[in-house]
Amino acid sequence: MLNRPEPPKRRYTGKIADPSRWYGFAARPGDIVVSTPPKSGTTWTQGILALLLSGDPHVDAAISRNAPWIDINDAEQDARIAALNAQEGLRQVKTHTPLDGIPFWPELRYISVFRHPIDVHFSFRRHVENMSEDVLRDIYPPDIQEGFRIFLEGEHCDGASLSSIIDHFQAALAFAQRENVLCLHYADMTRDLTGAVQRIAAHISIAHPPEVMNALVEAARFGNMKKNAERFAVSAREGFWRKDSDFFDSGSSQKWVGVLSDADLADYEAQIAKRLTTQEQGWLENGSQTGALPG
Repeated sequence: MLNRPEPPKRRYTGKIADPSRWYGFAARPGDIVVSTPPKSGTTWTQGILALLLSGDPHVDAAISRNAPWIDINDAEQDARIAALNAQEGLRQVKTHTPLDGIPFWPELRYISVFRHPIDVHFSFRRHVENMSEDVLRDIYPPDIQEGFRIFLEGEHCDGASLSSIIDHFQAALAFAQRENVLCLHYADMTRDLTGAVQRIAAHISIAHPPEVMNALVEAARFGNMKKNAERFAVSAREGFWRKDSDFFDSGSSQKWVGVLSDADLADYEAQIAKRLTTQEQGWLENGSQTGALPG
């Protein structure tokens, strides 16, 4: 039996997500919520969870069906939520709404993942280019400098503006000391995937023999997920992407080098300095390499 959740402290609005859909979700103790800005390691984390929950390096994660985006606003979502409510065993779901914008149950486990905001922007640009339909092209126009200006100056939630990423990070900082919240960074996962998988396993109280864990870590590597995109990519085998494997682009960082100007980067620094301390900015951009999570 769950306690009543803490209600959302803030209402986030956009074209794609409707946080009120959380009230159709029948939460159960132990359920896992992955709450991240887009293109920050959401699917990678959900793939790791699918591997850990199954103990099978060959699992068909089928994330869109088995671990759906709770508050996406589309015609099929009621059916997805009904199927999710009928699932047995430990479940995982995702949202791109910050932790202060969704119900918060003490009996659930929450995982937030962050990535350098400019990496998020460039990854999302490639994401939009790979969509079969013309989605979000208004905030990701062909001109890179124009798109970066929209990223810096916009407050949209749907396409990962700098403002929305900072909102997400600040909400996570406010919850980070709670024992049922785990904050990860994409850069740390890249540097030490084994350690990241072990931290996630401990957070959700899952244990496997060492040989199984080693196999799961190998299956969780970026190259393997790209190679097996039909099992791990969101909306795989549904025709949503021009190419399913390109959902996992390269996993690399700093693609803006040589593309953005010094003036572009100065504008970024000016915008982020208005909202974050130097320590907070350092962690949001580079993870634990710059020190412990602030707060």
